[in-house]
Amino acid sequence: MKYIKGPLIIFLVISLILVAIKLLTPTWKDFQQRRTSDSTLSSNVIRLAGDGYLGYWFITAPDMKREASKAGLEIDWTDDGGAYAERLQNFSMGKYDAIVLPINSYLQHGAKHKFPGVIVAVISESKGADAIVGFGDILANGKINDLNNNNLKIAYTTESPSSFLLDLTIADFDLDALRTSKKWRVEAKSSEDVYDLAAKAVKNRGSNADAFVMWEPQVSKAIDKLGLTYIWGSDKFTGYIVDVFVFQREYVSRHSDRVKRFLMTYFSVLDRYLNTRDNRERMIKEMSKSTHLNEDAVKKMVSKIDWYNLMRNGSEQFGLQIKAGAVVKDGLVSSIIACGDILAKNDALDQSLIRDPYRIINSDILKDLLPTPTEETKQQQTEISVHSLTVKPDFSSVNWSDLADVGTMRVESITFQRGRSDLDDYGKEAVDKIGNALTNNYPNYWVLVKGHTGPGDRKANEQLSQVRAQIVVQRLIAVYGIDPHRLKAEGLGNRESPPRKPNEDERSLELRMPRVEFILMTKN
Repeated sequence: MKYIKGPLIIFLVISLILVAIKLLTPTWKDFQQRRTSDSTLSSNVIRLAGDGYLGYWFITAPDMKREASKAGLEIDWTDDGGAYAERLQNFSMGKYDAIVLPINSYLQHGAKHKFPGVIVAVISESKGADAIVGFGDILANGKINDLNNNNLKIAYTTESPSSFLLDLTIADFDLDALRTSKKWRVEAKSSEDVYDLAAKAVKNRGSNADAFVMWEPQVSKAIDKLGLTYIWGSDKFTGYIVDVFVFQREYVSRHSDRVKRFLMTYFSVLDRYLNTRDNRERMIKEMSKSTHLNEDAVKKMVSKIDWYNLMRNGSEQFGLQIKAGAVVKDGLVSSIIACGDILAKNDALDQSLIRDPYRIINSDILKDLLPTPTEETKQQQTEISVHSLTVKPDFSSVNWSDLADVGTMRVESITFQRGRSDLDDYGKEAVDKIGNALTNNYPNYWVLVKGHTGPGDRKANEQLSQVRAQIVVQRLIAVYGIDPHRLKAEGLGNRESPPRKPNEDERSLELRMPRVEFILMTKN
């Protein structure tokens, strides 16, 4: 037996050495390649998951791969096809170091896993890349409130930006017929599936649905090839469909330098592609190649995505002072609050879980990347052309009679002190909700503030409703700094009753008559 043990040990040792050589050879070759090249000697892999949305394109763009390698980073990208729940599940289990997704999706699915990551940067905002299209006769009066009809059938992708677009439209415009019924829902697995349903419906009207919620490139295809009408989309509001980088909390703590290198490289590549005509043309060609879409289709899609560079992230999203005296905004916090409110209204999230939105934000990474307000030479970087597509209208340059009614926002139960025109505490809170929405989510509309009363003396009621509507307008101006040219108060007394709800009796209708309505208006 002892004669066998010696050779056996030698065999095992040799085997282990051979296995070690086999396992370590790739590492040694990699080291040798890096040592004899311009690449850094150490390489850090970042496991990142997302999907094929064009807004994420820069993460895997040719220039990003090259620059990341120079920075000693390797991006291990996983495209899960838009499976947000699964993405969060894998993220919570540590399979990914970072994920990209819309804020609302992180709130909805991240809550189940106690928010395992923090938002370190905003990627982009959808400006029409997500939309509702349908047959032209759906909006009989040309208003978004015309969708409040559960006899319609609306096809959409579940647990996606499409479903959230529907949720926020239902909540903000009080589409109660849709909120209280499910028979209008036609659920699909992807934007491509929704497009296929639309194509079938065009051939046989009413075969499956009347309206279709999808994202690019299917939105443009549905309009150009199927002849459907654009009804409503993410270009009509701001701060809702915003995509972000979310990194594991422990990863940020242990590898903050790696996260900084990644973001600095990403923002550098973003600016390079977007800030010169030649590079933008090259970007379109490369996007076309990677997405297998023609260049015209890519150009149309690009025009519907608003990317955020480093400077805009700091000043518009994270509220960081970059330039002395410059106005900054906490856009990210506002978006988290707004998305949480929508999800809560649709019973998709317990709002108490995000009572403090700062718990899912980490601004330290950006603080270290941004120039300080006192660095004069670096301040010039803030003048880099940004990528925002939003152009605010000149609110003072239009006659109200030339404006078109877009839709009536959610009717708030605005209460006043008994026998007076002053708002009570509940009334102030209701006006403040509208003020936040008009400032952060619907900043480019004129707003007609209509006051209504219950039955009674017509002249007295008209006077009272006018005064109360004016009080609301004054609060919106004083507290939220809304341009006075955007607002107009109109008292209608009891001349216009609210739309009667199904099976609603006269008494219930009468109780809903005292109200204040907010009508979004835009140029014809």
